[in-house]
Formats: sequence, structure tokens, C-alpha cells
Amino acid sequence: MSLEKLGKYPVVGAEARSKGDLVKVAKENRLNLIFGQDHPVLMELCISNDYMHVGEIVIPVGGVGPRASEPNSHDGDAVFYVLKGPATFYVADGDETFHIRGGEVFFLPAGVSYQCLNYGSSPIRMVFTIAPGL
Repeated sequence: MSLEKLGKYPVVGAEARSKGDLVKVAKENRLNLIFGQDHPVLMELCISNDYMHVGEIVIPVGGVGPRASEPNSHDGDAVFYVLKGPATFYVADGDETFHIRGGEVFFLPAGVSYQCLNYGSSPIRMVFTIAPGL
């Protein structure tokens, strides 16, 4: 699957809403992307449309030092629910660090620059929602 599907996966949102389409996305049918040039992580999108983006992100272990996601910000608010962690979020605006354990949620308002770091010995798994503006 390719980047052309971003914003209209698994269906175009406006069309689905006008027709009342209901869509199930099985794990094996997620839109899988490797996100990041310098710090690649796995992103599995379940939904990507004009209203929201919902998926799971996996940040592998780092080896010698921590593994991190690419520095990023979004045009829309973002919520991260840590399934398996802990995850450390570094927020460049304000030079703050937040440690989020499994079962906890982290909210980032639109436009805030952040990076997620994995200091642990297991991959981090998080469900995320960005509404809108991936």
C-alpha cells in the first residue's frame, strides 16, 4: 500500500459519511508505513481521512542508546495511548520530558513539536489519534 492512500484510507471519509458506509479494518489490512528518515518507526494506519487518523505506532529498542521517533508536529491535536511501554515524550517547545506508562494517555495540542524515545528493552506500542492534519 502506498502514500497515495493517506487521507482516504480505507475509504474516502466524505463518501463513507454520505452513503452511511461501515468499514471493518482487520490488522492484516492496515496501511503499513515506515515513518522517518533518520529515526524510522513502524506506523500502522487503521483510518486516515479528512476528519481523523487512527493507528498504531511501534518504536523498536535502541541498542546502544535510546531509539527515537522522528521529531514531529501535527496540524491537528494528537492523543497517544501507550499499550506497551513506557514511552518518553520529549517536547521541544518548553524543553520538557514526559514519561508515559502502559495504560496511560498523552495529549499533544496541534503544532507542538515532540519526539518519542524508547529507553527500554522492549518495543513501545501505542495507539494514536490525530484529528485532523497528519
